[in-house]
Amino acid sequence: MCEYYFDDERAIAYKIYPVVSSTLKDEKSGVEKAILVHTNVKATNFKKEKARRPLSEVYPLSHYDKETAVAAFYEKILARVLDGARKISEQEYDLIKNRVEVGTV
Repeated sequence: MCEYYFDDERAIAYKIYPVVSSTLKDEKSGVEKAILVHTNVKATNFKKEKARRPLSEVYPLSHYDKETAVAAFYEKILARVLDGARKISEQEYDLIKNRVEVGTV
């Protein structure tokens, strides 16, 4: 399920796709060594510019499990991207998106 945010100051709407984690194995030994956490972010501003960006971070398995890696991803990566944005509903996101696409802003 996606999450939606809006930054009033920058007039940017964000759609955050589900955050996914997976274990990475060493190519030679086949031993699990790290956790990859990633998501896709879609940002739309009122100039009708859209950007889609994958965000990812690798966390060492010696310091993180999947839950703590995802929590660290939210705190470190997504918090930086969404700085100043407030969480909104999908309906509010669709309203903003429609206003931008129609040009009534």
